[in-house]
Amino acid sequence: MRKSFLALVTMFGLLFLSLFYWQICADIQDHPANPRYYQMFKEDRGVIYDRRGVPLAASTSDGTIFARNYAAPSLCHVVGYFHQRYGMTGLERRYHEDLSQGRSLITTLDLDVQKVAEQALAGKQGAVVVVKPTSGEVLALVSSPGVDGNALDANWSNYLGDERSPFLNRATHGLYPPGSVVKPIVYGAALGEGLVERNQIWHDHGSMVLENRTISNYGGKAHGSITTDQALAVSSNVVFAQLAMSLGDRLIEEFRRFGFGMDVGFDLQNLGGYLPAKITSAYDAAQLGIGQGELLVTPLQMASVVSTIANGGVLMRPFVVQEVRGGLKMRQITRPQSISQVLPGSQARDVQEAMVLAAREGTAQTSLPLSLDYGGKTGTAQTGSGADHAWFIGFAPTERPQVAVAVLVEQGGSGSQVAVPIGVTVMDAALRVDE
Repeated sequence: MRKSFLALVTMFGLLFLSLFYWQICADIQDHPANPRYYQMFKEDRGVIYDRRGVPLAASTSDGTIFARNYAAPSLCHVVGYFHQRYGMTGLERRYHEDLSQGRSLITTLDLDVQKVAEQALAGKQGAVVVVKPTSGEVLALVSSPGVDGNALDANWSNYLGDERSPFLNRATHGLYPPGSVVKPIVYGAALGEGLVERNQIWHDHGSMVLENRTISNYGGKAHGSITTDQALAVSSNVVFAQLAMSLGDRLIEEFRRFGFGMDVGFDLQNLGGYLPAKITSAYDAAQLGIGQGELLVTPLQMASVVSTIANGGVLMRPFVVQEVRGGLKMRQITRPQSISQVLPGSQARDVQEAMVLAAREGTAQTSLPLSLDYGGKTGTAQTGSGADHAWFIGFAPTERPQVAVAVLVEQGGSGSQVAVPIGVTVMDAALRVDE
């Protein structure tokens, strides 16, 4: 009797767990055990287009099932993939219901810019996000390495065994210390609080001691007597540590206004990073002011930051799907959406001009043979182990910016040497396709 009772309890337990899984946990509609799951691969599917009407994802049939073809491997982290064995991701999943009804997506992506960013990042681990500052339209989103949606069957086992995590969308889910790319935010906050003037003179000796710990410039370089604009251009940790200490908890508030510590309202899921609730010491403040310490951000967040600065301080919601059309339903159109005036226009222009100085005379210069007129800021973020992460954020042209970019190269070393050439190349391409 006792054994029978235990057997009955076990059976009821298994039955309960099974019901709980199928009723609560499982996505039955898209589950491979559901016969209807395979039916959707026997039907045509809506096309996903770029902003110029070029197909990014379209279906072809072998007479039995329909398979998706993708215009570029790097689309895997934004358009995603749709596969009978491996399921669906990205926009393919987010808009599955519309696409399965034959409706088409018109995205904000530009395939030419996407391919340039893909090539510029080839062989590196990192991400590139390109945005139109005035609207929030995402022109390109690349995470490297990735998976090729056209070759999943051939490469799946290799992807699973790749220690570089090719399934990770580094643009939306990679969390990194930002390093000096946060200095434009610090500068704008200090200007807003009346704590600094652009032509104020600072004496940079290369390092400073706080609470028995040392904060040094990159390479320990002493910049001597410099203005605040020049301090941003040469990326002086000494100056920006002092600005951050003057701001105190107001710096946390400013980071939050730019969206740190919360996910970006975007078509694809993304992480919010980490922003401390408060500053506990002068040294912590100094560390935050140079983008180190506990602060963590995604490349998508930094693209939003530089877009806001380039857009006169107005934060726009980034988006990648501008229209859903076809079928019996009405067209769904996404309009540009202003979130808030993060910086007054005059302060945003001041920060822009300091970033232009960085591109012309400071750490954001490039030796590439391009005539691009741009503003930018580099970052070389310490990781605690291994080489530094290389960052670049920038906008172009300097008058009425039309494009903004964020570049992150994992353990790439110097932002000036590694990230700047990528960002400048991509911005130049983005402006050329609009000519």
